[in-house]
Amino acid sequence: MYFSIEPKAKRSDLFGMSYQLDLLKKYLLDADARMIVIKGLRRTGKTSLLNVALNETSIESVKIDVREAPFYNRREFIIFLIKKIKEKDDSLIKKIVEKIAGIKLKYKEVSIELLFNQEENINLFFSNLNSELKKENKRLILAFDEAQLLTAINFDFFLASIFDNYKNIKLLLTGSEIGLLDNLLGRLNYEAPLFGRAYLEIEITKIKEEGIRKFLEEGFKQINKKIEFEEMREVIENLDGIMGWATYYGWFRHKGFSHQKALEKVKEEGKGIIKREIENFLSNRKAKVKYLKLINYIAKGSNTWELLKQAFRKDNLNVSDSQLNLYLKELINFGFIEKLSEKYFISDPLLSVSR
Repeated sequence: MYFSIEPKAKRSDLFGMSYQLDLLKKYLLDADARMIVIKGLRRTGKTSLLNVALNETSIESVKIDVREAPFYNRREFIIFLIKKIKEKDDSLIKKIVEKIAGIKLKYKEVSIELLFNQEENINLFFSNLNSELKKENKRLILAFDEAQLLTAINFDFFLASIFDNYKNIKLLLTGSEIGLLDNLLGRLNYEAPLFGRAYLEIEITKIKEEGIRKFLEEGFKQINKKIEFEEMREVIENLDGIMGWATYYGWFRHKGFSHQKALEKVKEEGKGIIKREIENFLSNRKAKVKYLKLINYIAKGSNTWELLKQAFRKDNLNVSDSQLNLYLKELINFGFIEKLSEKYFISDPLLSVSR
């Protein structure tokens, strides 16, 4: 069902992504494609695309939602990853762990935490994993959803090692904080570990107005209801082309809410979600007031560099050219604003109503 609010797992529930799905599957089956990247703003369907592609691909895969993993500590994260691989193929991991342990212990007695507390054992694990995969003529996809969060633990060094040394392990990364994901990938930074590593990229964009209309029409048919033209117009006007919010609206309608109540509910709950995202972004930044002012200026139409400078001056706030450039770059990197043809726009329509 299009209006189910959890990330999709089946092609029939995935709207408007047939081309991207077939392309991603093609990349996953291509032995020469060592690293694949899915990029897009929050709530545009990256995780759903990832899930469906992995489910439709014959290659074994391990998916990590980085938000749910201990991504503030490199070793803890890698141990978490190894445990996830173990869940996927326990017999394969049994062989590897027994080799690394080098002692006659029963497999169940070997502590993953203790064994991989040493860096050399982590390296041995992935070396042996690659060797076993090669022996069995298999490949393994390691998929990291919201991979940009891994910049906090310098995980790019580990990814570069996988890319360079272990040909039977394929990397798949998704990211919504596009600038941070680019930083992880080493774009334009020749000193970054992943700089120069070839990867294939799929970008998910907002759905255009006609696409949202079709999504709503087909979604309402699935739940045996009808949406009026004026209701559809208000959804498009208020929620722009963000698939996640349109899905949320449809889910509330499916649960019996009126059009107005459903729209209000999406705005209310969306406001809370975005407020938390903004608060997390601002938590370690000194110029909180200026960041918030900047978002509000853009939301109210001051969307060029000169107009933003004027807005700060009008409010008697001293912001240098370099500071303004930094604030804009940070907001773009974290996906809160977009830059199109030298103009700045709020990425998510509900962000402008969240203040």
